[in-house]
Amino acid sequence: MMKYLILQNPGHNRVYYKEAAGLAVAELSLAAKRLSVGCQKIDFEDVCGVRYITITLDDELSTADIAILSRLSFTFAIFNQFGLHADDGLAPIAMMRDKYIDDKISTIQRYAGKTNELFTKMMVNVALLASDFNYDESINLLDPVAGRGTTLNEATVYGFNAFGIEIEAKSVHENQIFFKKYLQNERYKFLADKRMVHGKAKGDAIYMHTFEYAANKELFKDKAERKRLGLVCGNAQNADKYFKKNCFNIIVGDLPYGIAHGNAGANKSTGGTRNPSELIQSCLPAWKTVLKKGGTIVLAWNSFVAPKNKLADLFVKEGFKVLNKAPYDNFEHQVDKAIKRDIIVAKKC
Repeated sequence: MMKYLILQNPGHNRVYYKEAAGLAVAELSLAAKRLSVGCQKIDFEDVCGVRYITITLDDELSTADIAILSRLSFTFAIFNQFGLHADDGLAPIAMMRDKYIDDKISTIQRYAGKTNELFTKMMVNVALLASDFNYDESINLLDPVAGRGTTLNEATVYGFNAFGIEIEAKSVHENQIFFKKYLQNERYKFLADKRMVHGKAKGDAIYMHTFEYAANKELFKDKAERKRLGLVCGNAQNADKYFKKNCFNIIVGDLPYGIAHGNAGANKSTGGTRNPSELIQSCLPAWKTVLKKGGTIVLAWNSFVAPKNKLADLFVKEGFKVLNKAPYDNFEHQVDKAIKRDIIVAKKC
């Protein structure tokens, strides 16, 4: 039997307040199913006034197991416990630092309404861990409500191919400029392009801004080694018109909370709405079309404005399997007085 203690990222505590430990346990519970050794118990405990997330396993972690734990949104450091008690001593474990792009890409952007990057990382992890796919595969991620691109940025850290749809042209433009400047400043080899993905005439054309990039010139020479990022200024309900069938492993989105702005539904003339149900209902058929079998959709929303069971019904009617048993039912948390955030996880079977 082996016991490991994980020190939480200080930013994780700042964002989630007192509920941070519960969210970390839920995320770790999903990751434990991917480990090569059996898990006996997951909990949290204080050691000399510092809170740790603990996991007790049947045997020692493998290198691949450590890589899984290193990617979790709350992981700051991992320790192996000597003896029966933490007071007997802790030995630090070397974490895996296989980031394709430095995670500072998600922290250097600051703007009103930005979703915290640690929460975004958690959603990406949950989506992949709940799917039939692995981190070492070539993963294609879609954010159908991309905003200024926090989800896309987190996907690039993992080396995923990231694509986003955003209805506001200003956000798409700013995201495009930011990513291009980042690649230039960090000296990545890249090509930038713009191509039509929908529409017959120039007046109704929908374009995608694309980037193909690699860490160095040698990798860039091999097209199979290039990573891709694409930005579409369009409506999320038309995702199947912009992308091919069955091309995404995971779909991850942080829906507007109805506080600073609303959702753009199927009828744009109606303006914004505080309720995410209309957005999900109008978009699910297209999202299902572009999602691979075994892929998952993970969406965050303000549960004050829509109950989870109502959103779950929309997914079930479209043929998805909603994952709602533990630990999937343990992600709800208070953000502020007006927002109680939760995530829904649905799988295409």
